[in-house]
Amino acid sequence: MKILVTGVYGFVGSYLIKELIKNKQNRVVGFGRNTSQKNKARIERDLKTASHENLEIVHGDLCDDISELCEGVDVVIHTAAKTFVDHSIRTPMPFIQSNLVGTYNLLESARVNKVKRYIQVSTDEVYGAILEGAHTEKSPLNPSNPYAAAKAAADCLVQSYIKTYGLNAVITRTENNCGPFQHAQKVIPAFVKKALNGEKLSIYGDGKHKRMWIHVSDHAKALMFLIDHGDPGEIFNVAGSQELENIQLAEWVLSRLGVPFNMIEYIDDSVIRPGHDRRYAIDSSKIRKLGWEPEMDLEKTLDSTIDWYVNNQWWCI
Repeated sequence: MKILVTGVYGFVGSYLIKELIKNKQNRVVGFGRNTSQKNKARIERDLKTASHENLEIVHGDLCDDISELCEGVDVVIHTAAKTFVDHSIRTPMPFIQSNLVGTYNLLESARVNKVKRYIQVSTDEVYGAILEGAHTEKSPLNPSNPYAAAKAAADCLVQSYIKTYGLNAVITRTENNCGPFQHAQKVIPAFVKKALNGEKLSIYGDGKHKRMWIHVSDHAKALMFLIDHGDPGEIFNVAGSQELENIQLAEWVLSRLGVPFNMIEYIDDSVIRPGHDRRYAIDSSKIRKLGWEPEMDLEKTLDSTIDWYVNNQWWCI
């Protein structure tokens, strides 16, 4: 198969690329902006000694003319997205351009070039908060911030292409991912950096906001699994089974590093993140019934992630 992965230098996209090229029968095209050397390190550091003749990198912007991007492509996995909620609240337009307009351009290229399978990578945030239980794939969309709204709109656009044009597409929605090479501003690398530097870990509100966590490797394997599973038009939640309050996550990092728990500070989130969702939770039983299961539990996921940032402090500079 010829497989196109957007967001090749992003956190999820870069990991997915490295998994896909292990199958030498795959011809893999990674599409992304010609970004900084640091972001490129997500791929280049792990591929120095690996054989990757079946990988082609194409630089470009999804918001430009990409009408020929999907020519000859069998499978599209669309991971590219702007993801920082705080940034989307301050300046929404880049998120609308990237996450919605970019998705439209990609869908058009996929439609015209008759792509055989299209996978839209989305987020649990499109469902909004849930205080008890967990969202299923049938839960209504109720986004709380511009980032989540742009992703929800993109999901709806994908569904319209399925119904109107018969595009063979599925949508995935995942929880908080973690693992090596995540952006230094994301919570775990930021916590590790501050703890190692003797700085206090900043937590929004009262620290009781809850999130579920999955290792990026398990997410990538779910996306690969869905190349051959799931009927067109279906939605799949991709998640582990455990959740943590934000204060528990901070304490986990501090405990792993042997730092006292008093190195935590609480900051008012009413201005930085108004409408901060109290809890996200998604039910992933649908994809599990097809045969996918996460391989890493919460303890292994968090401990291995924290240890990687401790051993790779250059990434968080």
